Amino acid sequence: MDKNGWIAREQILGDEARSKVPREFQVQYPHYANPPTLFLTLEALLNKMETSENKEPYMDFLRSIYPKLQLHYQWYRHTQFGDIKSYDRDAFSLKEGYRWRGRTPQHILPSGLDDYPRAQPPHPGELHVDLLSWMGLMSRSLSHIASILSETSDAKKYKTIEGAIIRNLDDLHWSDTHKTFCDATIDSWEESIHVCHKGYISIFPFLTGMLGPDHPRLGAILDLIADPDELWSNHGIRSLSQQDSAYGTAENYWRSPIWVNINYLIVDNLLKIAQTDGPHKAQAGKMYNDLRINLVNTIYESWKDTGFAWEQYNPETGKGQRTQHFTGWTSLVVRLLCMPDLTEGSAFRDEL
Repeated sequence: MDKNGWIAREQILGDEARSKVPREFQVQYPHYANPPTLFLTLEALLNKMETSENKEPYMDFLRSIYPKLQLHYQWYRHTQFGDIKSYDRDAFSLKEGYRWRGRTPQHILPSGLDDYPRAQPPHPGELHVDLLSWMGLMSRSLSHIASILSETSDAKKYKTIEGAIIRNLDDLHWSDTHKTFCDATIDSWEESIHVCHKGYISIFPFLTGMLGPDHPRLGAILDLIADPDELWSNHGIRSLSQQDSAYGTAENYWRSPIWVNINYLIVDNLLKIAQTDGPHKAQAGKMYNDLRINLVNTIYESWKDTGFAWEQYNPETGKGQRTQHFTGWTSLVVRLLCMPDLTEGSAFRDEL
């Protein structure tokens, strides 16, 4: 991390590492972000801390890293802010809207979802629902850490921001027409509009835990994920809806394939809903069981055929594709195997 709180996308340490990084990625810009997935790990650490008898090593670590986390968070707020005042719809907060910097017509590499379809043409007034969701997750994590460290005023501040983000996700990004969350932009008439490409982007508030078990939008998001004409496949959840005109087009990197990292977040959040009383508990439980089975079978069958874990998987055939030996996030299959079996009579083991 530099003195301003920026963490570079590529950590290139030495000539050998540089030889492995494409030249176009070696020059990096300190106002371009990268998804703050570090905070997912921190939330897992906090959950582990709650069940530990000896909490002091955790406390020592949190005390040491807390100032850096705050600096990183403020870097996001200062560099990725969005122009909410351009919008002609009411928003709960005029501060909580965000836009990825480093956007080109075909890519937003800083978002991590490189070629996922976005508004065309790019506009400096656009707002990205995935980035607002990440900011909500970061706010929630910092509030939790501040509370543990007895930083009461900080905990209250971050909790207030999280609440504003949850409200703004609805006010700025929910489309009643499409029944999902969408990016927003400014059209040629200088009016604010939603640009909806159903897929990973539109379920990001769910992926980051911004939709609780009683959230009024949760049912529509679960229905979208479970719809075989949209995102559901027998091998996992597609990155983009089959109904989208961009499905399977161009580079087809994030325009149809199944990604294990995103699918893991879906499974994890389905489990939380399935284990909490609420109107969608039964639906989430069935989706959790079926998706977990589908993913494990897909990864296992491809490994059995090829001997490799793959970067992504084909939604029609389940075959692994792109980079082989990709144990980075595909190794999350181990986490999937360790998750509880919610089926009656251990049906998960029977199907495997």
